[in-house]
Amino acid sequence: MAKLQLEYAPGEVLAEKYEIIELLDEGPLGVTYRCRHLRHDNRVRLIMLDPRIAGREHKDAIIAAFKLARSVEHKNLLRLGELGQHAGVAFVTMEDFEGQTLRELMDEVKSQNGEFTLREAAQIAMGVCEAASASNSAGSVVRAIRPEHVLVAMRRTGPGGKNVVIEVKLIGVGLWDLVPDDAMGEDEFARAEGHYLAPELKGVEPAITPAADVYSIGMLFYELLTGAPPLGTYLPPRQKREGLPKHVDDVVEVALSPAASDRHPTPADLAADIQRCFEGYHDDSDADTSMFIKIVVGLGTVVVAAVAAVVYQQSAIDPYQEAIKADIAMRNQILESHARVSPEEARELLKDHPPNMRYVPAGQYLTGRLTQELQEVGGPPAAAAELPAFLIDMFEYPNLAGAPPEYAITWRKANELCTDQGKRLCTAEELEKACRGPENFVYSYGDTFDPEFCGNGVDDVHPSGHFPQCKSNWGVYDVSGNFREWTSSQRNEGRYVVKGGLPQSAERGTRCAYTTDLLATYADDTISFRCCRDLDAGAWSEPKPRDPNEKKNDAQRTIEEKKAAGTEGEAPAETPPAE
Repeated sequence: MAKLQLEYAPGEVLAEKYEIIELLDEGPLGVTYRCRHLRHDNRVRLIMLDPRIAGREHKDAIIAAFKLARSVEHKNLLRLGELGQHAGVAFVTMEDFEGQTLRELMDEVKSQNGEFTLREAAQIAMGVCEAASASNSAGSVVRAIRPEHVLVAMRRTGPGGKNVVIEVKLIGVGLWDLVPDDAMGEDEFARAEGHYLAPELKGVEPAITPAADVYSIGMLFYELLTGAPPLGTYLPPRQKREGLPKHVDDVVEVALSPAASDRHPTPADLAADIQRCFEGYHDDSDADTSMFIKIVVGLGTVVVAAVAAVVYQQSAIDPYQEAIKADIAMRNQILESHARVSPEEARELLKDHPPNMRYVPAGQYLTGRLTQELQEVGGPPAAAAELPAFLIDMFEYPNLAGAPPEYAITWRKANELCTDQGKRLCTAEELEKACRGPENFVYSYGDTFDPEFCGNGVDDVHPSGHFPQCKSNWGVYDVSGNFREWTSSQRNEGRYVVKGGLPQSAERGTRCAYTTDLLATYADDTISFRCCRDLDAGAWSEPKPRDPNEKKNDAQRTIEEKKAAGTEGEAPAETPPAE
C-alpha cells in the first residue's frame, strides 16, 4: 500500500480548491497549513489529519469528533469549516486567525528581554480557561493545551497605547478526542512538551477529567509570568519574579497539584481564582510590599534601621533553597539552549540509520546529583556537561517494543552484539543525558520516585515498553526501570560502568545520576544493555540474523569461562557507586 501523503509545498492545491500558502505546524493531530480558498479567495487553516488517528478504520470516530467540534461555539475557539479528503487523507478546515501561537509570542518577548505584565498573563490564561470550559461543557477534555495550540492577537488601544486588547483562540477543540492518551506526550524530537500533560494522563489507566486541562493552563500561566515552565522541583512565581501579589503563588500551587482531586475542579474555577489575584492589586506592585513601605515611613529613621535589621535576619539566605534555585536556573538555561528540531528534520536525520532509534541533539545536560535528590547518596553536585548529537535505541536489546530484553549478558557480548548491528555500546554520559531528557529530571519521568511509572527497577523487570510512561522526554524507554545496562565507559582496568538500577533499592538506583561498575566478565539476571550510534556512522544495512545457538545464556557461558580459568566461585566484586 502506498504511503499516504501529509506534506505539501506552497502552491500545491488540495481537494481542487485549497491552495497551500505556508506550513504552520506539525503535531499529534497532523500537519497544519494556511491555505487560500480558490473560489472564495479567503484564507483558512487546514489540518491534514494523521492517518494513524484518522484512517479509514476511524471513519465513525472522525465524523463524531467533527460534529462535536462544530457544535461547540465560543469566541475563544476557532470555528470549523468542512471535513473532506485529499488523496485518501482526511482533512478539516477552520477559520484563519491573524495571530501568533503563544509559543511564538513568548519567544518574541523573551528575545527582547521583556516580560508579560500580570494582567497580560492573566488575560491570556483566562481566555484559554474559557475555551477549555466550553469544550468541557460539551463533554470533551482537550488534554493538549500547549503554547503551540493557543493563538494570540494583541493590540494596544487608548491614549498612548496604554490599554492592551488580547484575543485568544484554542485550536482543534473536539478533534483532540481522536488522539490516544499515550500519543499526547509524544514530542521527543523537538520541544519535548510532555510536561504540559497532567500526571494522571501519563499512567497506565489515564483519568480524563476537566482537572487535566486545569493542569495544562496552570503550566501556561506560570510560564507567562516567569519566562520558563515549572519543571521538576520548581520555585513559586514570587521567588522568580518580584512584585507579584501573594495569591499568584496560591493559584499556581493548586493548579499544578500532582493529584487531580487537589486542583481547581474546572477551568472556570481556575479563571475565577486568577481573577482574585487582582483584589487589592495596583500597578503590578505587591500589596504587601507597599504596605510595608507605608509602615516604615511612619516610624522614623532609627526604627527603620531596626526593622531593616530584623527583616534581614528573617530573610537570611537558606543554603538549601539557594542550591535549589541554582539547579533550576541551570536546568532552564539548558532547556532553552537546546536546538529545536522539527519532526520532519528528525525523520530526515534518522532515515539512514537502524529503526527504533531516537535522536538526542548536541548540547548540554546536567551530570551529578541535583540538590533535591536523596541526601544520603552523596556524589558530586550537578554540573553542566556537553555532548555531541547521538542516536540511541528506544529499548533495551533487542530494541523491540513488547519484547523481553535479553539479559545475563557480559560486557564483551553486549559490545559484540552492538557492533554486529552497526552500532556501539552507549557511553555512561550518553545514557545519563538520554535518561534526564531536555528538562534534566532526577528520574526519566520526573523528580520524584514513583514505582507506578517504571516499576521497582531490577526487582520488577518487564517487556520493553510495558510501562508507556517509563520514558524520558527524548523518547527513550526504561532507563529508569527494568534492567541495569552496560556502557562502554571504563572506570578501572577490566571494569565498566553500569547505569540504570540497583537491586533492592529502586529509589536510589534508578536515578539518572546513579553509577556503579562491574567486571567485564560478570553477568546476572539484572543486566542488559542498549546501543548507540553516531550521526556520521554511515549508511546502515540490515544485519544477518543471529545463529540460534548463540542465544545460549551468557551467564552460563561466564561460568564455563571461569571453570576454564580456575576462578569459579569468586564473587564478581562491585565497587562502591561513584556518582
